Amino acid sequence: MSSSDGHKGGSGDPLLGQVFLDRYRVVRRLDGHGRGKLYEAEHLSGERHVIIEVLAAEHVRPAAVDQFLEEARTLARIGHENVVQIINGGRSPQGAVFLATEPTEGTDLAHVLAKDGPLPWDRAQGIVLQIAAALGAASRHGIVHGDLGPENVLVEPRAGRRDFVKVRGFGVARLEAEPLGAEPQPGALDHRVDVHALGALAYQMVTGQPPLAANEAEAAPEAPATEAPRAPSALRPPGTLPVDLDAVVLRALEKDPDKRWPDMATFSEAISKCRLTRRQSVRVEALAIAELSGHPEAFEADTRRRRRVWSVASVVAGVAIAIGVLQVLVRAPGHVQISTTPVDAELTFNGMPVAARSPVVLDAAPGRYTLIVSRAGYVTAERVVDVTARATVAVPVQLVAVPAPAAPPPAEAAAAAVAPTPAP
Repeated sequence: MSSSDGHKGGSGDPLLGQVFLDRYRVVRRLDGHGRGKLYEAEHLSGERHVIIEVLAAEHVRPAAVDQFLEEARTLARIGHENVVQIINGGRSPQGAVFLATEPTEGTDLAHVLAKDGPLPWDRAQGIVLQIAAALGAASRHGIVHGDLGPENVLVEPRAGRRDFVKVRGFGVARLEAEPLGAEPQPGALDHRVDVHALGALAYQMVTGQPPLAANEAEAAPEAPATEAPRAPSALRPPGTLPVDLDAVVLRALEKDPDKRWPDMATFSEAISKCRLTRRQSVRVEALAIAELSGHPEAFEADTRRRRRVWSVASVVAGVAIAIGVLQVLVRAPGHVQISTTPVDAELTFNGMPVAARSPVVLDAAPGRYTLIVSRAGYVTAERVVDVTARATVAVPVQLVAVPAPAAPPPAEAAAAAVAPTPAP
């Protein structure tokens, strides 16, 4: 379910016990996510449970209800894996608009970010691409989400993935009634609204804060608001984000819709091309370990110290070059080129998790290392890798699927196996 700590019957909620569409009985209240109330309901036949999302009549624009329900039916027909499945919808006898959707075990992205903080790029990229796939499928059918935010994105472990994405809340923003005295809002939302919203969500995932938040924190009280957000890389340690990510995200966040990515497909393609270099991958791993240990500042201090050492060394390098050339040749790092099947297998190199996925190239000092490759549903593989200076060693690993359990013996054979031996 979307929440496990719902409110049981007997709370005085008038919807508890009601039957929707002559088939779904509301059994308990769940934690909501902003605009609506969530309930768990059971099918009267006992076949399955669903989630009922109810929007009270006083919060709904009547003129928008038919379009909202029609879009819900369209989304149900699309059946995209990254969209929370809509099973049915309609109006309750009291006039409330509701949707019946599949139950999920996911945690909304707002809670994930509050718990984990800024996400490493390989994790954030996978989430962004799945959201883009969901929004792109809806856009191809003329549907704009219009209210994308971390609370409307659910993530859960599934099918060997740490973060399988489900997007919910399509069309609710257009359905909500305008506050008394508010200016009327335009009737049609451009699909580039979702491009901007996903750009803002990607920004928040990698920096830990929404766009413009850093500008507002640093500006003097009397200073005018800055419209352009700071580059994401300015808010993270150097080298931990792809070099081309700033331009991709900031284009999605353009105030003028004509300057944004023209559609979700082109934005998704640009995001998919944002990759860490092999040296960035190694740096990200080292920083991640430092952050987990609670000492990221020690990592940065050590980086600065090593830079100063190299600066001093460059001054005296001319004097020592003849003596040091042999040592450089012997001690220079080698490269480990890892490719796996399947490509999304998890890698651990000499006890350190590798965030990047296949294919990946790691720098390593000469020596012997252990590579472990694993994935749900496959037998874990272990390889010993010997690295020599200035050389590249290729390590292809093809995982073998876990064999299915053997079929039980026929009943006759089983009976014979336990039959007593006749006395002589």
